[in-house]
Amino acid sequence: MKTMLNLPGKSLPKGEKLNFVWNADLITYDGPLVSLFKKEDDDFIFLWVDCDRYHNRWVVTPINRQDLDSYLQEKLTLRHVIDKAELLLVFEATKSAQRRNARYITPDNLPDSYKPTKNSFLYESIATDAARQLTQVRPKKYKIMLDGELYIDDIATVPRLYQQLYSFHYGLFNVGRPAVKEALTRLLSKWKGGINAVNIFTGLRSVTPSIHRARVVHLQYNSPGHIELELLKDLADEIDSACDKIIPSEGFAKAEALYSEIYAYFRSERISGFDSETRLHTTKLTKSQSQQLTEYVDRYFHLMGWSSYASDFASIGLDPLSQLRMLLAYYRRLRSLRKYTVSGKIELT
Repeated sequence: MKTMLNLPGKSLPKGEKLNFVWNADLITYDGPLVSLFKKEDDDFIFLWVDCDRYHNRWVVTPINRQDLDSYLQEKLTLRHVIDKAELLLVFEATKSAQRRNARYITPDNLPDSYKPTKNSFLYESIATDAARQLTQVRPKKYKIMLDGELYIDDIATVPRLYQQLYSFHYGLFNVGRPAVKEALTRLLSKWKGGINAVNIFTGLRSVTPSIHRARVVHLQYNSPGHIELELLKDLADEIDSACDKIIPSEGFAKAEALYSEIYAYFRSERISGFDSETRLHTTKLTKSQSQQLTEYVDRYFHLMGWSSYASDFASIGLDPLSQLRMLLAYYRRLRSLRKYTVSGKIELT
């Protein structure tokens, strides 16, 4: 029976957890060989290196935004990424995916048989569909113009609102990627309404690799000023378009009327769907309720001009209540961003 190499190392500090979030498998062969994970806001590459009858051994290396982009673009080898790391994490995973015996080692102590070859580029011929999808769109520069009287909490609020809206569009644009669809399904199926709506947006951020996150490139405020971002421009355009729908008084009135109508229906049916309504709940939708909520979802998509989103949203496979909760959570944040635009404090370009 095969045994793995003895690979000692330094134990993890007490309390440190292996709470990595799977993002995409980059290379597979009868299972994943190289995968992308996230932990908090950092990216990590998981490399399968060995196994015995009961375990698979993985080496984990951190990877920064620039190196991840270069690796995905076939400009940097995985060997280079591992060699430049200060510490590598090694653990063994059971067949039930439990991670054990985690320890840190230096790249110098990694056996040669575990190291990728010096020509370990992510060639298109071995890259998965998910890996290729990550490289299909490139971040571009984008500015949010600032003007008027702004306070420090405004400077904090605007990027937070924008990031949450951006995460929503990223989820829908990438719902075909298994990790994104899995995250959306998990987050929305567990959501019973209430203040934890923000968990949906932070959860989507957990499956957004650093190369696709909205990164601040430059911030200047001297009336006028700007926040310059590097992001996926198509997603920024979607936020611009959505905001443009409700900036005019007539469009805003229609959106508010629909929002109020849905709110009244939720209250009458004892359905929770709002950040402030934690005490209302429903255990199972009736056929009549499902039909009405589906109609509200359709009307919302029509109002926002999101006909192209309908099939992607439906592909998540969630009930109309979960779909509507997500849309309304998005609208509340869009409405908050609108206040900054109509007052002249920001301009989305």
